[in-house]
Amino acid sequence: MMSKLSTPAIFTAALLGAPAFAQNATDDRAVDAMAIYNRGAAVIQTTREVDLDAGAQRVGWPINGRLRADTLWLEGDGIRLTGLSARSNDDSGAGLLAARIGQPVTLLRDDDAGQVQTREATLVGLSGDTALVRVDDRIERLTPNSPWRLAWPAGSNAPGGLQLDIDADSAGRQPLTATYQIDGPSWQASYTGRFDADAGELSLQSLAVIDNSGGSDLNAKQAWLVAGDVARANGRGPQPMMMARSEAKMSDSAPEAAGDTYRYALDGALEVPAGATHAVAMMTPVTLDAERRYRFENSFHALGRDGARDHAAVQLQFDNTADRPLPAGVIRIYDGNRSATLMGEDAIGDTPANAPVTLSLGTAFDITGERRMIEDTRTEGDQRQRSVEITLYNASERDVTVDVAEHLPQEAEIVSSSTEPRDDSAANMATWHVDVPAGGETTLRYSARWPS
Repeated sequence: MMSKLSTPAIFTAALLGAPAFAQNATDDRAVDAMAIYNRGAAVIQTTREVDLDAGAQRVGWPINGRLRADTLWLEGDGIRLTGLSARSNDDSGAGLLAARIGQPVTLLRDDDAGQVQTREATLVGLSGDTALVRVDDRIERLTPNSPWRLAWPAGSNAPGGLQLDIDADSAGRQPLTATYQIDGPSWQASYTGRFDADAGELSLQSLAVIDNSGGSDLNAKQAWLVAGDVARANGRGPQPMMMARSEAKMSDSAPEAAGDTYRYALDGALEVPAGATHAVAMMTPVTLDAERRYRFENSFHALGRDGARDHAAVQLQFDNTADRPLPAGVIRIYDGNRSATLMGEDAIGDTPANAPVTLSLGTAFDITGERRMIEDTRTEGDQRQRSVEITLYNASERDVTVDVAEHLPQEAEIVSSSTEPRDDSAANMATWHVDVPAGGETTLRYSARWPS
């Protein structure tokens, strides 16, 4: 029932009187280094000067975000971590509301004129889907049907924290470095391209979009975005990865290979408020050689009705010659030869330098095809043979080449074809490049044989 508190009728996280941006990343709450993974979660490393006594003791360590306490790594001279305890930091709607008990809140409602009325109150308790608030000297109940809703500054809840049990060889002030993971932050690459078909060029620009879905601000003096697939235990965040102090140097160069992943350094401190999204340029725009292709692909056994036409798929093919890897993300392609024209959108996976990329941008309005079976027989030796006819139509004003791909049965071979198939086809597949004139049509006929 508690989850109902996240409905708009009773719960609204608002920036009331709070600054529009996160605290400056040079303050005491900023961590030294943060690596955000595109599959979710973040690894944080920070160093603090701590006054220690000799022997066993307990030390507090402030943390913002949804801490995974079992990922902590602590290092220091002559110290041993013997245990820890962590305050639960639930940044779901119900968790944020529960953490606000005993603190000021603002009550909001819209009047008949569309103006927002406010009252100051204190949240004193929760009971199922009902919130109890103190207004002046009385207690009021807010239910999902109440006209009032609750609000408070985003990110204002007390941060999660750690109590570290430490055994130190000697007393004195010394630096301790903690590495740990928090859940919530993630990032993804977002690409925008402009394709010039006349020049055969794709101009590509990219952004890194950081999503802070956690309940606390992200504040780091330096940060990296990590691209790649890192194994996770129980489907959760990445395994801890130590970041040496010598790596805490900003660079304008290409991304840094880090084991089997890549790290993209951000130019300056990272500041992303709780619940906010922040985008930064990931690399300078690049121009790549690219080619638009049309593809007509079918299964050998899938034969449509006579006269039924399918549209050819539109593809954009290029090699990643940007001299740097392209992290996984969504790519949007605009037509460079026409104003305000979207050719299509697709997603790409993590793409190494010089690797090929094929984007599926939709279907071609003017390029269609009909496919029908013209013969199906058994031959000697219990063999099956089938003949297929594919007619391609081009209603556009330009000549085109269509890639025809047929998925064949296992051990099938092409025994005859009106056009020579390509010899670089994948296993159990036959492909042809078929030229279709403007305003015309071309027919491809082939026969395949396979064991019955």
